[in-house]
Amino acid sequence: LPRDLIVPIEGYGFRKINNINAFAESEQPGSGGLAVSQALSRVLDMPIDYYLRADFVGFVKIIDELGGIEVEVANTLDDTRYPIDGREEDPNYDSRFEYLHIEQGWQKMDGELALKYVRSRHAGGVEGSDFARSRRQQKVLQAVKDKVLNLRILFKPRLINNLLETLQEHVATNLKVWEAVKLWGIIKDTNADKVITKVLDNTNGGLLVDAVTPEGAYILQPRNGDYAEIQYLAQNIF
Repeated sequence: LPRDLIVPIEGYGFRKINNINAFAESEQPGSGGLAVSQALSRVLDMPIDYYLRADFVGFVKIIDELGGIEVEVANTLDDTRYPIDGREEDPNYDSRFEYLHIEQGWQKMDGELALKYVRSRHAGGVEGSDFARSRRQQKVLQAVKDKVLNLRILFKPRLINNLLETLQEHVATNLKVWEAVKLWGIIKDTNADKVITKVLDNTNGGLLVDAVTPEGAYILQPRNGDYAEIQYLAQNIF
């Protein structure tokens, strides 16, 4: 679900998805994850009982604890304007950015590179859209799952301890420990070829269309004016 898709947010009207967490956190710290899951549950007309939200530091730490991941890069990524943390206000505008280049094919990524791969917003060609970024994020999540399975993590108590510490510090979720263990039992033997993913987009035949708000902000909205097609897809994707 792209961040620019507008959805109804209680008390705020129709806003972009990426506003939900911020609005909720400003009213009650720690409530953002639940607010997002509830809003999307209404949009998709299906229950979303659990959420998991990780910050950037936790994302990097988890991948580094796993010893990096292997990701199949579908298209060479060239981003000449990847922002450098801490230099957002540098008077020398060009020094605010670095050149990010990742070749097509299988690439070994540490946490920092994986974060750049999923965050890049200004790449040339087909990788320059938010939809491409969503696909890259799905690839990285799958790669993390694959690495966890390959490590036979249950036989590495020190690694488990390090990961749990990172999760406690940088991940918010309403999953209880026993629920997470049960979930692990469900997914650990799932073949990657059996995983179905879908990115909603504005391509020819896609379910979304571009629009602009009266204030001039770019948004995406359902092509038929309501969420019926999106709900049908969500409920029948499997």
